[in-house]
Amino acid sequence: MKYLFCFLTICFLFPIKALIAQEKWSFDNTNPLLSDDGNFSLNLHTVKESHEFVDGIVGKAVRTDGYSTYLETIINQPVSSVSGWFALESYPTDTATFIGVQDVLGNSITVSTDRFGDLSIGIGKDSSFVYYSLDTKIKPFKWLHLLLDLNGKAIYLNGKKLISNYWQELLLGNEIQIQVGRDFREKKLWMYNVTSINGLIDEIEIADKPVDVGLLQESIVKHIEKCPVLAIPEIRFAKDFNRPRYHLLPSANWTNETHGLFYYKGKYHIFNQKNASAIFLGQINWGHFTSSNLLYWTEEKPALTPDNAYDKNGIWSGHAVINDDDIPQLIYTAGGDKLGVALAFPKDSSLIEWRKYEGNPVIAQKPTQYTRTDMRDQYVWKEAGTWYMIIGFGIEKINASHGALLLYKSADLKKWDFVHLLFEGNPEVDHSGVFWEMPVFKKMGNKYVLLVNRVPHNGVPARCQYWIGDFKNEKFIPDNLIPQNLEVINRLLSPSVVETPEGDVAAIAIIPDEIGGEATYEQGWAHLYSIPRRWQLKNGKLCQNPHPVMKHLREKYMLYPKRKLTSTKPYVVSRDSHQVEVKMTFYPGDAKRFGFTLCKNPDNSEFSMIYYDVEKQELVLDQTHSSQRAHIPLEIRKDHYQMNKANPVEIHLFIDGSVVEGFINNEDTFTTRIFPLKKNSTQLELFSDGNTTEATAEVWNLKDAKVHMNF
Repeated sequence: MKYLFCFLTICFLFPIKALIAQEKWSFDNTNPLLSDDGNFSLNLHTVKESHEFVDGIVGKAVRTDGYSTYLETIINQPVSSVSGWFALESYPTDTATFIGVQDVLGNSITVSTDRFGDLSIGIGKDSSFVYYSLDTKIKPFKWLHLLLDLNGKAIYLNGKKLISNYWQELLLGNEIQIQVGRDFREKKLWMYNVTSINGLIDEIEIADKPVDVGLLQESIVKHIEKCPVLAIPEIRFAKDFNRPRYHLLPSANWTNETHGLFYYKGKYHIFNQKNASAIFLGQINWGHFTSSNLLYWTEEKPALTPDNAYDKNGIWSGHAVINDDDIPQLIYTAGGDKLGVALAFPKDSSLIEWRKYEGNPVIAQKPTQYTRTDMRDQYVWKEAGTWYMIIGFGIEKINASHGALLLYKSADLKKWDFVHLLFEGNPEVDHSGVFWEMPVFKKMGNKYVLLVNRVPHNGVPARCQYWIGDFKNEKFIPDNLIPQNLEVINRLLSPSVVETPEGDVAAIAIIPDEIGGEATYEQGWAHLYSIPRRWQLKNGKLCQNPHPVMKHLREKYMLYPKRKLTSTKPYVVSRDSHQVEVKMTFYPGDAKRFGFTLCKNPDNSEFSMIYYDVEKQELVLDQTHSSQRAHIPLEIRKDHYQMNKANPVEIHLFIDGSVVEGFINNEDTFTTRIFPLKKNSTQLELFSDGNTTEATAEVWNLKDAKVHMNF
């Protein structure tokens, strides 16, 4: 018999005893894997240091993560049926299994679901499977009871028998293997097994008697209306000091760009690219967060999930607006066989559940006169009574491919007509790349800010760039053909913007991890979002500073008076906090280099340096000694930056676990991520190589603003 284990599993193996009539597993905190009478046990496979048990249908339930956790046992006695309670947080990335039984010859039968929630029966031998639909769709965020009746050759969902013309005969009188929460078929994308479920497992029952349908239905009625609690247990990341505590980020697993930030009836809404079932770009839903103040957020159930032919391959990025009927509507990139544009509307005023427009897709594919087949990421605004939409695009030409924006217009936000290109780049002059994503076209005062994200190409990384200009004759006319960079050091991407009730323009953007896949796998989450920033247009430049709401997190204030910095004795201003705000003012004097060392260990084994090189006019992020963890890039990032050292230089820093956001003189910004191995790598000190440099600092420890999970 073949035993299956996960990559880097921690396996808790118990002796297998004889099966006695009927065995049931109700998970608790004392011995969660033993049956009711203690005679039998399941093996739990997981990469986590601790098992996660949360409130279940009865007592405690096992909380899985979608790729690494499942249950398994071997039985040498007759088995009539296997059943259990399940609740999904998300559909799997590939066909995954709730209950699977395999005989000694390798013949298998499973109860499974695909990535759209279509329940199926799986029939196979060893790792080769065919799945047959049971013509039943299950929903996430609801309890469901499944029973695989081996003797009666039937599957029951919530006590109702499902009809199938397909079945697999098993040799049941000998050793059989049972898996719960993962398929016998192993399929990996990257290092993730995508045949596992993400959710709750409870009340696993193995019986050697025929199914009593009456008793089964009676038992189910008692529990079926209970609402599952699928919030990620705090224990999962309790020891992860690199996980931010006041930045916006999903509860676990994968996230990508934000989009659709808007304010409606006292509440902000923002959406994100989300894969709750693993930590890679796949099975993309529109995640959803709400907040009253841009600081304290609640993660809601996903607003949109792939389930139609036109969006079966992903609900990709887009935008949201308040339409002419004062109703919010979502505009998204529909990932079908071709990329198009689709709409969704709220089911009620809570804006938690959304329905897709029956006329989708409103744009089926790219304009016929262009050769590229991919277009994505909408931005919508209203101008002089007409609704306009731009979509990220690229023009293909031999040796002259370049980014561009498709322009559409509409009278009702439903029927869209292509106009022409709003604007296109010239990479030989403006270094704007071959394709543009996540555009923003925001009027600020009497000018427009056009912002795009160039995609990586030929070793040149993605970057967020913008132009200032005008909108004339349905074209964008830039004041300068050369775009400006949103950040001095290239790390933050794809901002979403909103005009607040106070009249400010606020922005939130993604800050990717950019660490090795193995490190991401171990930490269990990827990427996060910036603190809210306030945008202001000054003298043809987009200036950024922390949104004033961030002051609400301040506690324990320390003032460090002006002091001369020396090369031999740095100025230590913070020692032991993973969540800190620091406002430093440097008086450079004769310095050739000045800045600060952060995330430093007392034994100097881990540290990062951020400094200004006066002679080279460069801002430098030196992270060559930032971490002793495996798979963490150790590198230097730098870029040209002009700074007048005759004037004081203010650097306003926000540190939150692994994320660092910096603001220079309330105008320019830089962002980085630091992942030290040691928990006490927290020291922050100011330094200079000059003899006359002085510095002062204000320091606040910051309170948590953890994201609440409303599911």
